[in-house]
Amino acid sequence: MAENQAAASSEIHGTPETLWTVSDVAGFFGCTVRHVINLQANGLPHFYLGRLVRFDPAEVREYLKANRRIAVTRSRRAARFHSVPSD
Repeated sequence: MAENQAAASSEIHGTPETLWTVSDVAGFFGCTVRHVINLQANGLPHFYLGRLVRFDPAEVREYLKANRRIAVTRSRRAARFHSVPSD
């Protein structure tokens, strides 16, 4: 009977993915913990379990995709900012 309850529970909730800590997100992004805290203050999805901050890995990945910017090469950036219009 306990096996049936466990199977029913996994069917209802699916397979749970482990929640991430601030350190886990920093490792995933390749940045500092302080930077993750700054991102959290500026919209990185998170939630609290008591005093603990946790992140849903799927939401973190979606945030990364939604806020991705394509880097401009230095030469193109220099040309864009240092071009002098001719009269």
